[in-house]
Amino acid sequence: MTPSPNRAAINRQNASHSTGPVTAEGKRRACLNALRHGLTGQTVVLPEEDMAAYQKHCAQFHAELNPKGLLETKAVQTIADTYWRLDRIRAMENNLFSLGFHELSNEIAAEDPAIHCALAQAKSLDVHGDILAKLSLYEQRLNRTLEKAKAELKQLQQERAEAREKALESAAQIRNLKEALEQPWQPEAAGFEFSNRELTVWMERRELARQASRFQYCGRLPAPEAEIDSEINDGEPPQSDTDEIAKSVFK
Repeated sequence: MTPSPNRAAINRQNASHSTGPVTAEGKRRACLNALRHGLTGQTVVLPEEDMAAYQKHCAQFHAELNPKGLLETKAVQTIADTYWRLDRIRAMENNLFSLGFHELSNEIAAEDPAIHCALAQAKSLDVHGDILAKLSLYEQRLNRTLEKAKAELKQLQQERAEAREKALESAAQIRNLKEALEQPWQPEAAGFEFSNRELTVWMERRELARQASRFQYCGRLPAPEAEIDSEINDGEPPQSDTDEIAKSVFK
């Protein structure tokens, strides 16, 4: 049933007077933010100031490691979350020592401030030893999780790079054929996941690498384009890298 215009106006007026929680407990709960992870649906609840730090922390890892696809993204998120948890464990450990210092400093009789602080921390270690042992155990488990996620990401990215390199090599051969046939061709039309410009950049870089390799092993600078055209017109194909290396070895 649709509320009457008067009831709707009253509801809006009442809502405008809402100021949120007024009790200390209500305000404490309201200061927590819930972040629902887009990949797994998991909900992370953090205080407001920690939420911004956590989001910035994760964004930096994703920007630097640059994952592609679901599996790489999951691996990077695991790495970011694990580093966050490791930092939290280390902060807890430092806080335990600080707490112990304040709680036990009156029980330590030492005039030298450095000795007094060292003895108070040692006493704190004795009092909170079980907690510190658990934190150490958690840290070891997290480090194993971190190493596993790093290895997984490295393997995934290496496989992706190798697959892309093979695709670029295949596309370069096809483009050379199409140019010889004087036929237009675009990599995207053949199902390749890169543009013609990206292919051109890759081919130019590959050629520069070949010239640099020839210069390193044979000391031969790349010939100007006019000389290459002259050799082709005279029926003398340019010498290959293998021929040059063989001459330099057996001369």
